This record gives sequence, structure tokens and C-alpha cells, in this order.
Amino acid sequence: MNTQRFLSQFRWNTAERIINKELEKVMYRVMLVDDEPLILAGITSMLDWEANNYKIVGKAANGADALSQMAELQPDIVIADIKMPAMDGITLMKRAKEAGYPSVFILLTNLEEFSLAREAMKLEAVAYLVKLELSEEALTEALSRASRQFDRSMEKGGNIAWGGTAVPGEEIRNYFKHILVYNTTAETDLQTEEMIFKKFRKPILLFLNFNYVYTGFSETFTREDHEKTMEFAENIIGGMVRGFFRENCLLRRGQNDFAVVVSSAGIENWEQEIIVMGKKIQSVMRDYFEVSVTIASSQRGETPEDLQELLYEAMSAMNHSFYEKNGSIIFYSEKCEQSSRHSDNFDIRFMKKDIMQRISQNDSAGFVELMNQIILLFEENMPSKMQALNACHNLYYFITSQLEERGIADFPYAVGIAGQLNRMDDLDTILKWLSDFRDAVEHALEEYKTHRTDRNVEFARKFVEEHYREKISLNQVALLLGVSVGHLSSSFKRQTGKNFLDYVTEYKVEKAKELMESGDGYMVYEIADMLGFETSFYFSRVFKKVTGMSPRDYERIKSTKGKHIE
Repeated sequence: MNTQRFLSQFRWNTAERIINKELEKVMYRVMLVDDEPLILAGITSMLDWEANNYKIVGKAANGADALSQMAELQPDIVIADIKMPAMDGITLMKRAKEAGYPSVFILLTNLEEFSLAREAMKLEAVAYLVKLELSEEALTEALSRASRQFDRSMEKGGNIAWGGTAVPGEEIRNYFKHILVYNTTAETDLQTEEMIFKKFRKPILLFLNFNYVYTGFSETFTREDHEKTMEFAENIIGGMVRGFFRENCLLRRGQNDFAVVVSSAGIENWEQEIIVMGKKIQSVMRDYFEVSVTIASSQRGETPEDLQELLYEAMSAMNHSFYEKNGSIIFYSEKCEQSSRHSDNFDIRFMKKDIMQRISQNDSAGFVELMNQIILLFEENMPSKMQALNACHNLYYFITSQLEERGIADFPYAVGIAGQLNRMDDLDTILKWLSDFRDAVEHALEEYKTHRTDRNVEFARKFVEEHYREKISLNQVALLLGVSVGHLSSSFKRQTGKNFLDYVTEYKVEKAKELMESGDGYMVYEIADMLGFETSFYFSRVFKKVTGMSPRDYERIKSTKGKHIE
């Protein structure tokens, strides 16, 4: 396991232990089974059971004794020794499964009993603990795993029974799933429907959306991590909801969404209960998984017959959350209705021509001004989420295509821009993305302008080197580059420290010196002609201005120095 994966697993386990202490839910019923009294006493004293949401409901000295008590005690979790007289732990597991008991098993083992432990794992024991190495941390972690497994089995195993009493959890889930997920009429028998109507009086529908916004999404956060987060979140939310609303049904509604139906019968201040519960869920998910959760709530109905209306209200509230701060709790109100009435005419394509012009001119200040106008349009018009995302998609691809045409390579082109944008669940995040995009393009234009200037100056210097035998002017080079004379002049002076004419003159004088020192006996008028000077007189004047002496004096001095060396 690499370091990143180890730290990730450590985070899951740490969050699991801390969160379970925070959940307000019913006690898990635990039975201890071991033929050694000291082991039973040691396990009993190892934890503050009730503080950790567990209650020891019974103890047994062997598997047979435990099995005879299970129907009456109805333990959620059984901690049993693998090897015991009368009936061992593995046989106890098998018999409990055959009887249809929903208990989850944790098995105790000695070091030499690992072959039996492997058999126990095949029977779906959630953990096995070595007695000599048993610690509070190991026991707490195993109990946490067992309680989550028990929650899952109670959610999914609708026909699980204790003593013939049916627990119709799956029927309840199917009833609500047809209405809330499949958008169809729930098909169930009359008896089940009557029971659901009795259990879910004064229903409220909640939507929970997990916001993986683009700024918080890490490359190390894999699809596997996402699924694990959602699975863990389902258990956390289920436990928290039970602490506030005894009758509830939690459903996975999409990749990042949950739907929760709760009964608020007998709860006068139900909105406050939802706020307290919602903030607790948001805090846990933010602190341990760095994910913000937006919660949308319907108003309160009378019976499950009102679910279609509650569904409309919850969806309207969630749509309105686009205009609220990320991670809000929104209740359906008239404000949600008003925000749903968007203009169909939100369009920023009319600004494309101006944007194209600013980019073609490398006008970064003008581009920023246009982008600020676009951001203002978003703020004032409050487009729908789909309108906003479509506008951002179009804007991104239009602007980046313009940058590519200009050969601007310094812009950080995004590979998965569509996925990045689609993860934005509120207008504030989109406005921040627009601002970041504006700044990135501005920087790219500024960098391009600087590098373009460097290339222009380099071209001018290269041109002088290749054409120093001709008459060279700044106008000539500017025309070849397609830039203004003033722009080239200031760029050249800024980069070289001298104006273009002086640079040309000094370069020609250096070449003149090389010709004089070549030993080929060139006359002054020949050198002047070879370097593109109109007359030898003008050449001599320029040469003296640069070197402080005439061409003849320079030749004489060089000649004298040469003789001294000989």
C-alpha cells in the first residue's frame, strides 16, 4: 500500500470512529459469548459501551446457550469465541443464519486458530480479533464495522424476522423509490400501503447534494474514493436522521444525491430540527471528507399521498440553491418559485466580436473590461444553471480557439473542462471560475505580448546582421514585422538600451574595423561602399563619432601596434 493510500485509509478509519461518537441514534444490542469468564469480564470493562452507542444485552458461555437466548434478546451484534464447548462460534453463526437472525458477528480467536478464522470470514463475519492482542481501539473499530453492516442489512433485508415479526424495510424503500427515483406510481399491497401511511404521517422530503466543486477536486481523489465516500455518507446520514426522525427512509437518488423521507408527526418545530440535523451532516462531511453538502427541504405534507407535491417543492428548493451559498439549507418558499422563472434570452454571444478584437490586438486591459461586463451580466440576469454552464462552455471554447489561432501557448488549456464545469453547483462558484478564467487569459496575453516583443527585437537584430552591407531603416524592419515604427522603436530601446539607428551605426563601424584589420588593403571609400554608406566623407564622420578617431588614424594606430608586436 503506498503512502497516499495508507493515509487515505487512515482517514477513513479515524473519521469512522469519531463520527460514530457524534451520531444520535438507538443503542446497538450486543451479546458476548465465551467460555472463559475472565475474557467476558475483560471485554465488558474494556469500553464505555453506552457512551459509544452500544448496550450489552446478554452473555453466554457457549454457542448452544447463546443460540437459545438470541430470539429473546435480539442482539444486533454478537461477539463470540471461535472455539467453545457444546457449540463453537462458527457453528453458532451457521445456526443463526439458518434461523434467519440478522445479527452481525465478530469472532475472537487465539493465534493458532487462523484457519478457523478464515472459515469464519467466508460466513461473513465482519472481523476476527486475536484475544492476546485485543485493545480498546481494535474492539471499537470492529464494533463500528459491525454496526454499519447491521444498518445495511436492516435497510436492505425487508423480510428479516425475529420470532416471526416481519420488518418490511425493503417494501418501504421500494414504495418511495418508485415515486422519488423512478417517477412512477408505487405498486404495493394494501396492507403495506396502510402501514406506510401510518408510519409516515406529516411527511417531509429532503434532497442532499454533495458538491464536488472544481476548486476542491483533487487528482488523488479517485472514482473508488468517491464511491467509498458516498457509501460511508449513506451510513452516516442514516444514523443522524434516525437521531432526529424515528420514521425515515433514505435513498440514493443519483451519483451525488440522496433523498430522505421523514415523518414529522408530533414534532412541532420541524424546521428547526431539520436545520440542526442538516448542519450536523454538513459539518461532518466537510470536516472529514472536504465535501460541502447542500440540503433542500419541502414543506410538510399530511400523508404520503402528498409526495408528488413534496417532490416538486424539494426540487424547486434544490434548483434555487444554485443562487445561494454553496452548502446551504433551503426550504421551499415563494422565493424558489421566483428564481425558477428565468429569461430564455440569456445570451452573451453578442460580445464575441469585441472579444476577438481584444485578443487579436493583445489588448489585455480591454479583454479584462469585457470579461467584467460578462460577469456583471451573470450577476444581474441570474441565468438558470443550464444557461450558465452552456454560456461558460461556449465562452471557454471560443476564447481558447482565438488564443490558439494567435499561437499563444502560455494559457493553461484544461483537458476536462466539461466535467470541471458540470461539477459547479452554485452561481458563486461559476462567477469565481469566470474570474479565474479572465485572469488566466489576461496573464497569457501579457506573456505573449512580452515574448512577442522579444521576438520582434531579435528579428531586428538578426536583420541588421544579415543586411549590414545595405542601407537599413527602422521603417523597413517595422514593415516586415507588421508592427508600428513607434512600437518597434520603444521595444528595441527598452531591450537593448539604445535606439535602432545607433545600433545599426555601431554594428557597421565594428564591421569596418574588421575590414581594416583584415590585411586586404581596402581603401576607405571601398569600405564605405561595402557597408552601404552614400559617401566616404559621411562614413568617416560616422566612424569618428563612434570611435573618436578617423578611419585613417585608426588604421595607422593598428599598423603601428602591429609593428611593435613584430
